[in-house]
Amino acid sequence: MLHVDDDPNFGDLIADRLENTADQITVQTVSTPNEGVSTLATDPVDCILSDYHMPAQNGLEFLETVREEYPDLPFILYTSKGSEDVASEAISAGVTDYLQKGAGTGHYELLANRITNAVSQYRAIKELARNEDLLASTEQLANTGGWQLDIETGETRWTDGTYEIYGLQPSAELTKQEAIEFYHPEGRGEIKRLVERCIDTGEPYEATLRLIDADGQLRWVVTNGKAIRENGEIVAIRGAIRDITNIKENHEYLPNTNSIRSQR
Repeated sequence: MLHVDDDPNFGDLIADRLENTADQITVQTVSTPNEGVSTLATDPVDCILSDYHMPAQNGLEFLETVREEYPDLPFILYTSKGSEDVASEAISAGVTDYLQKGAGTGHYELLANRITNAVSQYRAIKELARNEDLLASTEQLANTGGWQLDIETGETRWTDGTYEIYGLQPSAELTKQEAIEFYHPEGRGEIKRLVERCIDTGEPYEATLRLIDADGQLRWVVTNGKAIRENGEIVAIRGAIRDITNIKENHEYLPNTNSIRSQR
């Protein structure tokens, strides 16, 4: 954690109290926002704890500077002169948290808890973003997408890979029925039957069918689905869809190996 306060003695005090209160917190203290910006450029930081009243730049002005390069980094405003106006301004400026300075074991435990919670949430969001990027890359490489249908609400969720197979933009609205309509007429009844059976009985399915995307291109896909249960009740079905058009087309041009062997 980076602590910015124009009183070096107070900075040292906070570092000592926080590190003694929570083993997982390590504090680096600087006296000015400029030093804070320089530190951010060279050292990894999970959270900023900043004073409000500082000579050259107040805490909210420092926040604006930080947000230009680090829009999601946790920033806790820590001031000795709290007021509703400052708190309101801080929240409007996008501060992660706001706390008035205090003393005593209980106060430092509260401060350590606020910092820990902010960092935990920040790391969780970063991890989610990394996983989403990984999922998108994997889907693209494997020509695969995923989907989920909520039984009670009828709400559907589709991954970017699924939208790509359908030839749609990720912002497009796509209901269960609309998704079924993309299938070739000869297979449309089959996919509808499989989905409805999965909803009614929970029986999983997998099928290889033709699909006509939004651009009118014929694709071969393998689609599957399974039931999701809560307390024994089917609450959703979830599945995947994979574009195997290239595999199908390449297979058509492969020689019949059995015929070749029979000729030898």
